Amino acid sequence: MALMWGGTFIATKMVSHVFGSFTGASLRYLVALAFMLPILFVTDRKAFQITREQFKQMALLGATGIFAYSFFFYNGLRLVKASHGALIVALNPVLVMLITAIVGKERISAVKIMGLLLSLLGTALVIAHGDLDELISRFSWGDAFILGCPVSWAFYTYYAKNALKGATPLQASTWAILLGLMMISVFIPFETLPVHVDPSIWLAVAYLGICGSVLGFVWYYEGVQKIGPVRTSAFNNLIPLFAMVFSVVLLREAVHAYMLYGAAMVIGVVFLINRF
Repeated sequence: MALMWGGTFIATKMVSHVFGSFTGASLRYLVALAFMLPILFVTDRKAFQITREQFKQMALLGATGIFAYSFFFYNGLRLVKASHGALIVALNPVLVMLITAIVGKERISAVKIMGLLLSLLGTALVIAHGDLDELISRFSWGDAFILGCPVSWAFYTYYAKNALKGATPLQASTWAILLGLMMISVFIPFETLPVHVDPSIWLAVAYLGICGSVLGFVWYYEGVQKIGPVRTSAFNNLIPLFAMVFSVVLLREAVHAYMLYGAAMVIGVVFLINRF
């Protein structure tokens, strides 16, 4: 899952410079549904019959993890480097832990609090480009949009725990994408479509739909179902490593020392959360 989603930063960076935020997101999820709906139909036709309560749960997932996340993700990566954005999004597990503790009233251990603080410091280093004295002045709209990603994803992960009590990972992810796509489609008419689209952009869209959505979402739900939201979200801290490697190889982005320091702090949370 972390490997698949590491690649989405590069693919989204490419797509965001050609399509509008909602148009790009809708293409991604149309590709995903083209695979997920037939598979769900063949494996479990009853999956299309859900209760009113399940519909509410799936709508929450669609609103947070599909609609809101896509808006922040595409707009953010239009303004910041893919590697830079990936390190900020690595705040996911920290916010999942906080929301689980506040809303779900679960206790946070001292070690996890230490990991939380390290993760926040690492993210601050990335935003400040290594100079914490310049944190406020260096903060940009791109950073603001990207910070919206872990917030919306934290709520998405928290709500997924309840949704998966009565649904399979494939069923929940399919319904979430379907309902989220309906919300996204409302805003597509307000965006301008490009006259020409390079084949590489269509390959990026296909990657986002198949690898980033079909495989990534289903595997993520399976993780939440089997080891819980906090431990599953901790693996999101591995995404910046893959994103950084991909951004250097494919986008020729430079990796600076402050990014490595920030990554070390943020990724260290994986060990702390899963070990203790």
